[in-house]
Amino acid sequence: MKYFVLSFLLFVCSSAYAVFFFKIAVDNSSYSSFILKSLKNTEIHTHFIIQKIRENYFDISSVDKNYYQVSIKRGVSLFHKKLLLYELTPTFSDRFKHVIWVTDDNIVVRKEVYNLNNKLMLSYGYVDELPHVESGPPAVLHKGAGCDRSLNFRGFELYGCKRIDKNTKHLIFSDGLNKFSVFIDKNVEVKKTSKKVIMGNYVYRKSQDGDTYTVVGYVPFKIMNDVITYINNKEEKHESNE
Repeated sequence: MKYFVLSFLLFVCSSAYAVFFFKIAVDNSSYSSFILKSLKNTEIHTHFIIQKIRENYFDISSVDKNYYQVSIKRGVSLFHKKLLLYELTPTFSDRFKHVIWVTDDNIVVRKEVYNLNNKLMLSYGYVDELPHVESGPPAVLHKGAGCDRSLNFRGFELYGCKRIDKNTKHLIFSDGLNKFSVFIDKNVEVKKTSKKVIMGNYVYRKSQDGDTYTVVGYVPFKIMNDVITYINNKEEKHESNE
């Protein structure tokens, strides 16, 4: 669970308050849904999750078109406003689909994320009106200094890397839309590989060559396994060259 909490990074929360809904896949078969009139008075754990999931802005220019088929519908009416509707379908079976309603100022009004089986993983948005929200840029992912760029994987760039403790490393990848984290526990082994859905995220954990890898995010389990193998091979090569 600690990895799930740590994986929610690099998002922003609005200062404007209006009726807002969330629907999140809490596991493989059930959802948690709730409607909030204000984020000020929510239970602290709920507020934390909402704050980290929700994005205020979306800019289509941040998305690598090599990995998505982009459909744009203009003039979609919602709350008596004309919106842009983006449907971003993965070109390959290696990341999740996003459907996003935005204003001309790139303010996110609603958003949905689907896995490869077209199962809803999470959705959120305004319920009956769009409050005044100042226009602004989407959250910028700043590439962390000292990260190994050779770990970039199939359009996912390594944007963050840090040590949680002396034996645990945290890597953050993004393609501008889908994101995932990789946690590497050195000299720790688990007997069984696990696959779970937790709060809208896929979570995959396995041991390889004496270390345990946990991947959390919006990519299929097969890709998570490929990422683990890729990183493990890179680290083995790096260690052999030292």
